[in-house]
This record gives sequence, C-alpha cells and structure tokens, in this order.
Amino acid sequence: MFGRIALDLTKDRSHQLRLDLTVQLAAEHQAELVGIYSSPVPSQYLRDETVVPTQVADLMRSYVSNEMTEIRDNFLKTAANAGVKASYRAPQGPTEEVLALHARYCDILVMSQADSANPSPGVRPTLAESVIISAGRPVLMIPYIGHLNPIGRRVLFCWDNGRRAARALADAAPILQKASHLTVLKVDENLDQLNAQDITPKDLDAYCAAKGYPTPQVVKKESLSHGIGNTILNSATDHGCDMIVMGAYNRSRVREWILGGTSKTLLQSMTVPILFSH
Repeated sequence: MFGRIALDLTKDRSHQLRLDLTVQLAAEHQAELVGIYSSPVPSQYLRDETVVPTQVADLMRSYVSNEMTEIRDNFLKTAANAGVKASYRAPQGPTEEVLALHARYCDILVMSQADSANPSPGVRPTLAESVIISAGRPVLMIPYIGHLNPIGRRVLFCWDNGRRAARALADAAPILQKASHLTVLKVDENLDQLNAQDITPKDLDAYCAAKGYPTPQVVKKESLSHGIGNTILNSATDHGCDMIVMGAYNRSRVREWILGGTSKTLLQSMTVPILFSH
C-alpha cells in the first residue's frame, strides 16, 4: 500500500485528469495526498524592476495568485469529496528541484507527459526526465491524452535482469500487489548468459509469489527494427495492459537526451500510464 502520494499540480492540459486519477489512486490505497504547486513565474522576475516593469510584475503576481487559489481550492475539494486526506504545498524554487524534494517524503510522485504540440508556459519538455533522474522515488507519468479509468489492474512489467528493472520491481510493489494480471516483457533476452549464471525462469516466479504479485505471464520479443520503446508500447496494447512499469535510463542521462533511447521514446509516445523507477 502507498502511504503518501505526491502530485504535481502544474496547470497544464492534463491537470484535471492527473488530479482525478491520483485522487482515485490515493483513495484505493488509503494514502495521504500531497499536492505541489510550483509557480510558473520565477520570483526574481517579480522583484527586479530592471527585468520586468512594475505594472507588468503586478499583473503577473495577480495571475499567479489567482491560479494558485483556483488550483489549491480545486485540489482540496476533489480530495475531500473522495474522502482522501490532502495537504497543499506551494514551494519556491525551480520546479524540478521542488518536485524531486517533496517526492522524497512520499512513496511515489505523479506527473503528466509533456504535450509537445501544445506546450504549457514555463514547463520544459525535459522536466519529467530531470525529476525521474533526481527524485529517488518512482514517478508515475500520465499520458496527456487519456481517460479516467482504474489503472494498475493489468500491468506490463519490463524485465531485463538489470539493476533498474530490479528497483522498479520493488518500487511498484503497492501497484503489483493489487494487480489482477502481470505480463512480464523480456526484450532481446540473452538466455546463454542467464544459464551460465544459473538463473532460471522460476526465480522471477518465486520473487513475485513471495511479494504477493500475480503469477507472471512471460512474453519474449525481439526489438529488431522497431526499437525497444515501440516494442514495449505495442506489447502493452497487444495484452490489454493499463499500466507499464519499468526502470528508466539504461544509459547516461546526456546520451538519452541527445540520442534518444527507450525511456525518451516512451515519454514522448506513451499510450498508458508508466511508472518509471531510477
């Protein structure tokens, strides 16, 4: 069970969907919900008249204050209507830093996929990557186009025998223990190496059984020309999964941003919520 869930309250296209899904998740786990609103306007711009004229700064302050009040009231009302304990936070500082900091006092952080076609003011496309890398907690990303349906019933878990996948398998325990179906996807698996290290398929089954997860249905795929990211998304669709769980960033952060990679592909093209663990 999640005990405490952090929620990014950024005002963007999927704000209400993200809020409703997170409140639903908190109610299911009887968890406390911590809403985090980071101002879209850096405070130094409102204080320095050489950067922003006084009249413009006053208008910006008024806009931020009104938005903050609207978001806070809607957040607290939505949580109260669902019987969820909630607290609202409005920290100062760069968004990626305050989200990561508050996430460390919770079990999971919920954010939304960036909408590249309709970007929100003040929200960088790389915000999610920064938070996933630095939070030290799993981050549940919600697609900007989605529906309010229960999530985590049919989970696709990406297993490559690596450290990040192992971390994700443990981080997702509250989700997986409530799931009805668990599909384990193995892409480009090296069976010879596993056999040499005396690992058998029963080891993963045994771990899942010990943790109270559903018995894994193992699916093996070759990425070939499709790439690993697209193979994961296609597998989620093929098996009717409503969530993906995976370890994030198998290469360096810089290489992921410059060259792309599985995590970046999924963040750009996700069709169902994805729990990233790093």
